[in-house]
Amino acid sequence: MKAPSILLAAGFFLTTASADATPLLLVDASSGNILAAQEATRSWHPASLTKLMTAHLALMAVESGKLTMDTSIVLSARAAAQAPSKLGVSPGTSLRLEDALRVMMVKSANDVAVAIAEAVGGSEASFVAAMNAEARRLGMSGTRFVNANGLHDDRQVTNARDMAVLMLVVLGYHPGHADLFRTPSITVNGRMLKNTNKLIEDYAALEATKTGYVCASGFNVAASAVRGGRRVVAVVLGSPSAATRTRITKELLDAGLSGATAPVGNLSMLKAGAPGPGTDLRRLKCGRQDPAVAGVAAAGGDAKRTDVRRLRD
Repeated sequence: MKAPSILLAAGFFLTTASADATPLLLVDASSGNILAAQEATRSWHPASLTKLMTAHLALMAVESGKLTMDTSIVLSARAAAQAPSKLGVSPGTSLRLEDALRVMMVKSANDVAVAIAEAVGGSEASFVAAMNAEARRLGMSGTRFVNANGLHDDRQVTNARDMAVLMLVVLGYHPGHADLFRTPSITVNGRMLKNTNKLIEDYAALEATKTGYVCASGFNVAASAVRGGRRVVAVVLGSPSAATRTRITKELLDAGLSGATAPVGNLSMLKAGAPGPGTDLRRLKCGRQDPAVAGVAAAGGDAKRTDVRRLRD
């Protein structure tokens, strides 16, 4: 398929890889002005961008006094049984909440995300109800959460606009914890876990970021950057590869930080409807397969049963 050009403000052009998988949004964080947008309210599967809401609610619990960053987070049998990517420790293992949040963000650990949800909400189901209530409160009208970690569920959907709102909330509500969202690595019991998000290594102006990938979503990212008094937030959904995702995001952030873009609207005016069926890239990302095999691949499961080459964020 021929690569289209996306027209940004002020004549800036960005080349992407697929007309069918290119939702994106660039926002001036100070004003809420939209600097670039394409299909920003198109329903999409969030994958591990879900963990931004999980972290937000955990930090809200700390700031309300319900928990502290030293609270012990114990991995239940249910948490430990989550599909990869995961920390992969035995049920009963405990982590300080601060360490659990870093592991969740660095490793995108699905088991740790569920353990955090259980600690904050009493159960993952209760926590997910709180996630959806918070999404409604924030005006994330195109988002529905079904789990706390982003493992694929057809019902779990969002859009670029809502993820930009969530990133702005994370930055605004938790400025003292921004380093959680750009940690390059963490060592757990002598084992170094390295963040695979290349923006953390390669983009000096980066403030916060989270990636996500399942077969159904393609390669997603939300990122914020600061330079010279300007702060911008970029969201890219459905990139065909991690490298393309990184390149597009850098181009967006560079354009916003350099002033190469002019406002084309305001985030508050960009309304999304109720959550709808999310765009599903499983056949594109993981080959032809029946629904049962697709489900395994989307969960990051047995790659030998599919043509999946990369099952990470």
